[in-house]
Amino acid sequence: MRITVNGKAVAEGMVQRELESARRVHPEWTEAQAGERARESAIEWTLIREQAGQFGGPAPAEAVEAEFQNLVEPHGGKPAFFQAHGLKAADEQRIRGDIEQQLRVTRFLEDLTRHVRPPTAEELAAYYEEHQADFIAPEQVHVAHIVRRPRDAAAAVRALTELSALRRRLLAGEDFLKTAAQEAGGAGASPDLGFFARGQMAPEVEAVVFSMNAGEISPVFQTSFGYHIATVLERTAPRQRTLDECRAEILDQLHTDAKNDSIGRWVDAQKSVARIVLQE
Repeated sequence: MRITVNGKAVAEGMVQRELESARRVHPEWTEAQAGERARESAIEWTLIREQAGQFGGPAPAEAVEAEFQNLVEPHGGKPAFFQAHGLKAADEQRIRGDIEQQLRVTRFLEDLTRHVRPPTAEELAAYYEEHQADFIAPEQVHVAHIVRRPRDAAAAVRALTELSALRRRLLAGEDFLKTAAQEAGGAGASPDLGFFARGQMAPEVEAVVFSMNAGEISPVFQTSFGYHIATVLERTAPRQRTLDECRAEILDQLHTDAKNDSIGRWVDAQKSVARIVLQE
């Protein structure tokens, strides 16, 4: 389907990206529903970008450069980034253009929503009272472990033998953290994994440690990282977080929702007067 907004064609790639987003966010939707949402989103973003392009002039070159560096640095620099994404030197200008456009959009939306007030203390408290079930701190465990990372089958046999012997010593009363530190020999990550809730560690680790009591020593078990012995140093039960703990989180959520509502009203007004043509 070809879409034009105020005489300008909407890029098919934009519609496809919005379609993929709709499928990901709403897997329960039919293809027809996802397609409809994708087309509407593409139209809305086209209107926003059109207005942003007329607002405030070009984004500062230094801001574009900073964002470009933020994009390439996690890959180890520009050459590695281009190689990882199958890009050529000629693509750099397009990428910088996309960054400049996004900076304009961000600046425009910030200006569009500058009048939106943050929620009051009373509104924060009312939201917290109504949604307390959303602010439960989950059960957590404080875990330490000893790990062996064998590189081949022979090393795996040695690792299992060594860890089985270590486990017997630990069951006999050796201090887990001291023994773990000695086994690490000052190299690698700390044996103390700290506190974590379900969903934060490898599933194989969580399956073991969340079945254990504080002070218990696990059997030797295997994960994709190697062979382990673990102990649970402490457990914390689920608890209701206080309003003070949640205040900043709620404020950010409600303020963001209010800004999005304001943007939505602006977009609806623009769509009502825009020349939008959909052709099969």
